[in-house]
Amino acid sequence: MDVSEAIRKRSTVRQFRNGSLPDDVLDRIFEAARWAPSPFNTQPWEFVIIRDKETLRAISKYARYSGYLAEAPMAIAVIVPPVNSKFSWVESIGEPRFAAAMAVQNMMLAAWEMGIGTCWVSIEREKVREILDVPKTHFVLTVMRLGYPEVMPTGHEDNFRKKIEDSISYEKYGKKVNK
Repeated sequence: MDVSEAIRKRSTVRQFRNGSLPDDVLDRIFEAARWAPSPFNTQPWEFVIIRDKETLRAISKYARYSGYLAEAPMAIAVIVPPVNSKFSWVESIGEPRFAAAMAVQNMMLAAWEMGIGTCWVSIEREKVREILDVPKTHFVLTVMRLGYPEVMPTGHEDNFRKKIEDSISYEKYGKKVNK
């Protein structure tokens, strides 16, 4: 599968078969994260692999719209540590969080290529930070469910996507030009 196909066909998966992913598969997913762009190559991301069912249940209580996290075979918490003080200005504008989000996107695409489904989970960050013993200096970006899909989604229908022309302006915001 090429990257364009993976981007078009990747879908959020919420129902998984039992069983977590083997370590060699996780290694490939983390390798994809490692290559995400980041400001000054700071690579501001750390990961917590969560396989324990009690931990997943505890986190699911603080996962908005995602109580189904409790049934996930596993999840990965994405943590943004403080950036080296040399680049402290970067942290003030949130760029490390953006970089970590790009790492998550790389992980999702790498997983999809291998037939693995993922789901970005919206969480109450402070509660999840406490459950996972993440230091107060660190930011919990998300918890991503992953595993082998119960049913493999077929991808998005093109007619459900906005037309790209609706998202593009020329030179100034809102300035549309007909081609």
